[in-house]
Amino acid sequence: MKDIEIEANKARFKSLCEEHIHREGIEKILDYLERTDFFIAPSSTNFHLNEPGGLCLHSILVFETACKIYEQIAQPAIQLGISPFTEEVAMESIAISALFHDICKVKLYHPTQRWKKDEQNRWVSYPGYEVKDEFPFGHGEKSCLMLSWYMRLKPEEMLAIRWHMGMFDMSENGTAQRYAYFSALDKHPLVSIIQSADFLASKLLEKTTTY
Repeated sequence: MKDIEIEANKARFKSLCEEHIHREGIEKILDYLERTDFFIAPSSTNFHLNEPGGLCLHSILVFETACKIYEQIAQPAIQLGISPFTEEVAMESIAISALFHDICKVKLYHPTQRWKKDEQNRWVSYPGYEVKDEFPFGHGEKSCLMLSWYMRLKPEEMLAIRWHMGMFDMSENGTAQRYAYFSALDKHPLVSIIQSADFLASKLLEKTTTY
């Protein structure tokens, strides 16, 4: 991603925060992100948006996708009375949960040189990333914890962020966590909205860079 694109996404991210989030602590969170690699970090090492600026762009795309899911699917179903949920979702909650669901990835991916064989079977180096987790506290739960240092989260926001990986976070967990995950889905529509938005954005809207 070019520097001009990274700067444009950074401005877009901040604009979305200013427009939709008015809760105490948002200024502190944005100030913290300025002192990290959030706006220049990749979204992953080998998968979606594994390039500089990927994390910020992914967060924006998850927010935009979550808004479409809510406005076109969840909200009409709630208003028509055909949804198991009766409570509408606050836009502020969608913004917080979507824009900061992956805050756990700051300071996580570090540039490194990787090696592979070319078409002539010769070893060549290429730029990549490696994981160095200074505080291995999990994924969604780490994002919840980090956000709570600066802002008071609503229960549904914590559930949505904690379980945004859905079944991708279930393979190595036991029965108790699987039960917690399915119970969270029944608690509030925001959980399904953020999980679906994260999956759709990463699989349909974001390319993987192959070196």
